[in-house]
Amino acid sequence: MLSPAQKHKERVMLSQALARHQPVTSGHSLHVQLRELERDIAALRTQPRTCDRVEMKRTILLPKWLPTAQQYLDAGEVYQNLVFSWCIVWLFDVEEFDQALDWADIAISQGQQTPDRLKRTFTAFVADSIFAWAATATELGESVEPYFSRTFRNVAEKWRLHEEISAKWYKAAGLLLLRDDAGAPRATAVDDVDTLKKADALLEKAAAFHRAIGVGTMRKQIAARIRALESGKAE
Repeated sequence: MLSPAQKHKERVMLSQALARHQPVTSGHSLHVQLRELERDIAALRTQPRTCDRVEMKRTILLPKWLPTAQQYLDAGEVYQNLVFSWCIVWLFDVEEFDQALDWADIAISQGQQTPDRLKRTFTAFVADSIFAWAATATELGESVEPYFSRTFRNVAEKWRLHEEISAKWYKAAGLLLLRDDAGAPRATAVDDVDTLKKADALLEKAAAFHRAIGVGTMRKQIAARIRALESGKAE
C-alpha cells in the first residue's frame, strides 16, 4: 500500500500524464480502438511482477484510456463499453478509490459487465477489492474510511451478493467497532454498551449469511463484556 505522501505524488503524476493524452476514440473506429486496447492488455500481461503491472496501469494505461472513458460518459449514451470497464478495474488496482467508486456506481447502474477475465460482476469485484484493501490497511493500523463505510452501505442496502461475501463484510464491520489502540478487535477494549450491541448485531447478521464465518467466540466475549459493564464489574 502507498503512504499518503506517495498517493499524493501519484495523483499529481497521473493528472500530468492525463493532460498529455487525447481520447483514443478521436479519429479511431470502435474496431480499431478495441484492437488497440487488446494489444495494451496483452502487453500488460507480459509484465513479470505485480508492481510492474501496477506501474504500467498508473503511468501508461490510465493516462491513455481515461480520456476515452470520460468521452463515453460525456456523450450520455449507454452501451457495453469495454474501455470504461477496464479503466474502472485499473483505478481500483492503483488505489484511486474516489474515482474508482464513483465510476463503479455508474457502471453498476448501467449494467456494465466486467472484462471477461475477471469472471465476476462489478458489485462482487468492488466488494472484494475494497475488502482486500481494507484488510491490509487494518493490519497496518491505518484508517479504512471513507471507502469501507461507503462500500458497506452498498453491500448492506443495495447489492445482492453471494452470501459469503456479505458475511465477511458484516463480520469486518462488526470487528471494526471493537478495535483497540493497536487495531486489534477486542471486546474488552470497548466501554460503551450500545457500541458492543451494534457490533454483536453485525456479527449476528454475518452468521445468518454464512454459519461458518467464525464469529461465535467474539459474540460470547461481547456478551460477557456487556454483562460486566451493566453490572458495574468491568475493569
